Amino acid sequence: MQPSDGAGVIRAAQPDDIAQIMAVERLCFPKQWNESQFCPALRDLFLVYEEDGRILGFIVACACEVARRAVIMRIAVHPEAQGRGIASHLLEQALAILRDKKIATVELDVEIPKTNAKRLYEKFGFKTLKVVNVDADYENDAFYLMQLRFA
Repeated sequence: MQPSDGAGVIRAAQPDDIAQIMAVERLCFPKQWNESQFCPALRDLFLVYEEDGRILGFIVACACEVARRAVIMRIAVHPEAQGRGIASHLLEQALAILRDKKIATVELDVEIPKTNAKRLYEKFGFKTLKVVNVDADYENDAFYLMQLRFA
């Protein structure tokens, strides 16, 4: 799978990729997943963006074909590579795979301070369903629950 810019390749994540994925994870999220959370995802929808042998981004989603529903669990791009459209490429490819699986609804959540991420999802047609506030005294624990329905 080749992104339109021709610079990198989107492909399925492999067990040997976990160390590089964990490095991107540490740079992108304050509440990080650990290796035991990433390894089972290899059996579901887990794509990486690779350029010159270096993983610069990834997306993890789980899909229930019976329920025709999917959830995007994680998407990250190395800070040095942000702003180059890598997240868009990853999301576009993941959504195409989910459409092929006849998924009807895709959901995700995005932390309220991450306005760029919210705009990215809106560009792909995601709509905000509601705002969820886990802790009313701590704004960083609030997020948007977003959903995309395939026509």
